[in-house]
Amino acid sequence: MQVDINLILEDLKTGKTQRTKNSLDKLNALLEARFDAGEQDYSIATIGRVSKLEGGIGTVSIRNKSGENYRRLIELWATKANTTMKKPPVPQSRKHNIPSDMELLKRLDDPAMRAVFGQIIAEKNKFKAENRILKQNTEVVVDMRPNQVIHAEQAKQEVEVLPSLSGVLLNADVEALEDAINEDKMAQRGWAISKYGAVKDEHGRPLFKNGFILAIQKVLAQI
Repeated sequence: MQVDINLILEDLKTGKTQRTKNSLDKLNALLEARFDAGEQDYSIATIGRVSKLEGGIGTVSIRNKSGENYRRLIELWATKANTTMKKPPVPQSRKHNIPSDMELLKRLDDPAMRAVFGQIIAEKNKFKAENRILKQNTEVVVDMRPNQVIHAEQAKQEVEVLPSLSGVLLNADVEALEDAINEDKMAQRGWAISKYGAVKDEHGRPLFKNGFILAIQKVLAQI
């Protein structure tokens, strides 16, 4: 069933003062213009603000108990526009989003670099997951016992020997890492390195997070 808003408008004006009738006519004209323009925001805050700017009733008049007819008129136009009087959500602009690890990985053309960086991403995700588990299971124990003196002969000293990275990475892997942080090649791509070791594209958007360059330099230093 097609709703005749003009017919309902005349009913809303019945028995009202001339001032109220004029306000209803002006509000109806504003709502009709918004409908024709394809607007979807029919919230009281927005309609009241726009109406006030055009010399009509404001938000307070619409919200008041005596503003029931104004609210009814707004609701009719909102329904006709297939929306409600609730303010629609504002879509998030993607240009300000930081690309995900996988999106950054897809931007690399060199398969060897993708393989190395893919492993780095996987290890980072593994460490993050382990850190999250450790935080969930952390229990702080406060020892209130008096301090004890431990003699040197009682102390058991252990030295942990970490395995060398030699033999873990192939020459091609090492060359790929060195190529990845080559400043001349980054400059050719329009990339820049920040003082914290992040890599940014020509628009200043981060490609790799802080510490990325430093992490690769540390790996290369162990080979």
